Amino acid sequence: MRKPLEFLLVAALFSAFSLSCNNQSNTLAPYVGARGLRMVTVTQNFTPDIQWLGGRVAAVGVNRGTRASMDSTLVWLMDAPTDSITYKSSSYVTYGSVTDKSKIQSLGGTYQDSLNNEATYTFWIATTDAFNANLDSSSRTEFSFADTTLSMQLYLRGTAGGETDSQGNLATTLAILHEQTLLSDKYVIEWTPATHAYRRIGINAASFGSFTNLVWHVVTPDSVPDNIVSPVVIGVPPPGTQEAVPWSGFQKGQVYMVWMVDSTWNGSFAPSSQGYAWYRIFAF
Repeated sequence: MRKPLEFLLVAALFSAFSLSCNNQSNTLAPYVGARGLRMVTVTQNFTPDIQWLGGRVAAVGVNRGTRASMDSTLVWLMDAPTDSITYKSSSYVTYGSVTDKSKIQSLGGTYQDSLNNEATYTFWIATTDAFNANLDSSSRTEFSFADTTLSMQLYLRGTAGGETDSQGNLATTLAILHEQTLLSDKYVIEWTPATHAYRRIGINAASFGSFTNLVWHVVTPDSVPDNIVSPVVIGVPPPGTQEAVPWSGFQKGQVYMVWMVDSTWNGSFAPSSQGYAWYRIFAF
């Protein structure tokens, strides 16, 4: 009788263990279905990166103005016969790549190889169903369409100044370009004439130029002629210069002064001093 009793005990324990495992597996949350499309990022760039979540799509487009539409406001379109547009697992494309120019023209649109500063655009993505319905609002769902509207702020807002000529006009103009991608974020100093060389660039956290509160400062060695020409990436010392103060970055809510001087500079930070050019960046 010993063996049957042991057998029954083992069988009972095994059954209890199996029931416990089954109960544990039933506690898993049920599958909730597909994830809807969602715009994540449009970078500030003349040819921005457009990133989304939710999977593959059949079309990515850009319209002038505040409305996604297959009409004359279309400025860029990437399309495919099926929901196959994506980039690895990140789901992003770059404006201007693989452009369907013939489709844009057939709708009365005009292809732009790059976007305009301070212009408003609507960026959108669509699956086959929404795209084949020409983006009709009745065909759009969170799983077939997503869009976002924004103004392209490609240059930092501010005021330029510096040495003036005999007519009182600026001899040199300055601008700060914000060039953003999904992989990098940089600021570029541009000026005209681009061949005019400087020997020192400083950026200080203030509304006027000085050697205090510097967040970046590069200089040309005394033995070298003026050698800093446009454009210059902030934080990257131009060839033949020395970095006196490493780049520490911009902070929100702060006004900055970007200033440059050439070999004719008299050492004064007065707004129209000889050999001096500046750009006051409005607070971010």
